[in-house]
Amino acid sequence: MTDPARTAAVVLAAGAGSRFGSDKLLAELGGRPLIDHVLALAAGSGLAQTLVVVGPGATGIEAIGTTHGARIVLNPRPERGLSSSVRTGLEVLAADPAERIDAALILLGDQPLTNPATVAALLAADLPAGRSIVVPRYRGGGGANPALLLRSAWPLAADLRGDRGFGPLIRDHPELVVEVELPGNNPDVDTTADLARIVEAAWSKRVEANRAQVERIREVPDGGDFYAPVRSLFRADPTRTDDPVLAVLLEQVQAGDRWLDVGAGAGRFALPIARALDPSDGEVVALDPSPSMLASLGEIAREYKIRNVRTLEGRWPPADPRDARAAQADVVLIAHVGYDIAAIGPFVDALEAAARRTCLAVLMDRVPASAADPFWPPVHGEARESLPALPEFLELLRARGRPVRVRIVPNEGRRFDSRASLAGFVRRQLWIDPVGAKEARFQAALDTLAVDENGGWTIDGRGPAEIGIVTWSP
Repeated sequence: MTDPARTAAVVLAAGAGSRFGSDKLLAELGGRPLIDHVLALAAGSGLAQTLVVVGPGATGIEAIGTTHGARIVLNPRPERGLSSSVRTGLEVLAADPAERIDAALILLGDQPLTNPATVAALLAADLPAGRSIVVPRYRGGGGANPALLLRSAWPLAADLRGDRGFGPLIRDHPELVVEVELPGNNPDVDTTADLARIVEAAWSKRVEANRAQVERIREVPDGGDFYAPVRSLFRADPTRTDDPVLAVLLEQVQAGDRWLDVGAGAGRFALPIARALDPSDGEVVALDPSPSMLASLGEIAREYKIRNVRTLEGRWPPADPRDARAAQADVVLIAHVGYDIAAIGPFVDALEAAARRTCLAVLMDRVPASAADPFWPPVHGEARESLPALPEFLELLRARGRPVRVRIVPNEGRRFDSRASLAGFVRRQLWIDPVGAKEARFQAALDTLAVDENGGWTIDGRGPAEIGIVTWSP
């Protein structure tokens, strides 16, 4: 075992990030720069100190390092590769007379998913006599990073060249190395595609955790059409003029347009957009997997004599990518759709494949169903696993290299016309049986959380979420 109190972290953060196209260590993951994840890990691992090796002009990285109490070390020639940063960091440690450090943990600044369990496993590894390097071996493959080097291994850094780090040395001197087998992998971020894969994986993980929680607590099945019992909540007047989201969408309408509304529901936006188009040369295709929602859309269309809207029952993306291309439209819209899509990358790929001019997404900064989250602790005894929403979608698009425009519009929050209507909505989000063991808890929670104010029923303490309208080019 290696004593963490006599171990220093050396975070390598001097790379140019040329393949990424910008300063990749300041690109965001989970709302934080990549380098912040690594420095937070180092600061929280109980090590004696943290050095962050930077190149000239890295003021942004230096500022983040300072917030984590890291010592800033300058590599004046980062163009010589990763090996030069390793040598720079180890030379500073070796020359420091103030504190004897017995080991260095070399962390890459572009590996934001390195986790505390990995660091703990490296420090806990047994080191037989003559062994001075500890590295992970991931079951999912990938490089042997981070690396733990005892002081006796530091002089070997003099033989490192270019951008390879300790990899060749570990390969050539297996007699010095102890490997620790670990699950998963530890990807680094060299390109925007690398970052996009990590962001997509984080999105998928949250969706799957949300689903697994439902499957664990549910008392009733979803049924063939989840929205059928509450479809009346989604009806909207297509002639309304007081909807700020609709006003922004209508600004995007051009003569002769064809729009594709993915997850159109009861036509909240599809129908007024169709009204804004000349039926002789413009139309809206409304796609939704819910037969009851599409039935409501059809009823409203007939009531208001809207004839240039066409409905399609189905899910997105189509099983065959060629179907997405065949569904091409000038504008592709999603409104409060995508939050629960685990494979978000292919979902967005298909949106972009179908859009000739513009992609639009209307999303809240927390999912609409989260209005029922305050009921989870009193009814189920646990907090709700949250789904990704507007902030994560923006991060995903930016990771994919998409310039985006965002308009934030006012949102008064959802109001229900009766306590029974509110209860019906919440019950659907709790998956409880009306004659089950949790019904009494649900009724007690309603007494506490359902509030009648200003002529509508709301949920106590659940203020309105922000609505963002995201526009990007395919």
